[in-house]
Parts: sequence; C-alpha cells; structure tokens
Amino acid sequence: MISTTTRIKVRNILNRIENNKLVSLEERIFLKKLSSISPVVSKWIATALGPEAESIDSE
Repeated sequence: MISTTTRIKVRNILNRIENNKLVSLEERIFLKKLSSISPVVSKWIATALGPEAESIDSE
C-alpha cells in the first residue's frame, strides 16, 4: 500500500502526462520504480498512457 503523499504525487504526475504537460525524467523514473512494486500504480499508468503505450511495450 502506498502512502497518501505518494498517491497524491503519482496522481499529479499522471494528470500532467494525460494533459501532455511537462514531466521530468526523475518523475518518470519514480513512476517506473513504483509501478514495478505496486499493481495499483501500474494500472493507473496504463490508464493514463492509453492503449497505444501498452502495445508499444509489448512489441
């Protein structure tokens, strides 16, 4: 389970991704690391990035 602070930080980053706003490399690395240990975060990321991103990962 992730903390409330972490959840808010993740949602903030994902909202910026969804709206095509600037996301730093450090934030992207943070999401990647967190998604590898949290299935909930992994699902949020997949939803935010859409089906195109998922198909790219599977190629």
